[in-house]
Amino acid sequence: MNIEERITKKTNLPNDDSLSSFDGHSAQQNHGVYEVFYDFLNKIKPSRILEIGTSLGGFTTFLKIACNELELNTNIRSYDINQHPWYDSIRERGVDLRVENIFTENFVDIDDEVKEYIKQEGITVVLCDGGWKIGEFNVLSKYIKSGDYIMAHDYAENKEVFEERIKDKIWNWHEISDSDVSQATIENNLEIYDKDTFENVVWTCRRKI
Repeated sequence: MNIEERITKKTNLPNDDSLSSFDGHSAQQNHGVYEVFYDFLNKIKPSRILEIGTSLGGFTTFLKIACNELELNTNIRSYDINQHPWYDSIRERGVDLRVENIFTENFVDIDDEVKEYIKQEGITVVLCDGGWKIGEFNVLSKYIKSGDYIMAHDYAENKEVFEERIKDKIWNWHEISDSDVSQATIENNLEIYDKDTFENVVWTCRRKI
């Protein structure tokens, strides 16, 4: 796949334009994310992806396109709490897109069905990109298996790094830092994976040892 040719719109942060597009599907992502995730999926070949925060659906659609073209038998399940008209077309592609809240009050726990989904055999990738990435990461990281990955968007190591290296250059939103997930990282035996690559597209990626 020639990723660069299929990016139909790039982010333009100086003009306050945060949308990128892949094959015409808009996403709230830096345009560098497509190559990073394509290479990641090709390398680890996950059995399933759990995405929190479908939103515009462009990134969800990209994940499905990438998995299909890589000939991966990857199940993709995406959750959002708001219904949008374009969700039916995403479902038609084979994405298990559900409009529901899987989290208990104050993000203490998640639905048992989601726990079972994560725990199935094979590598699970969990993507935290909903309304409160910190809560999502901290509760979902309890349930991933050894060899699974958990990731969060709108990430910067700390406020200083965000202001100096990211804002108005890569991304203009900072919703999760190392300090927010340090306890969960230790308690759940997580290690940071490919730090520089993912930070360049404002994601953190952590693997359960």
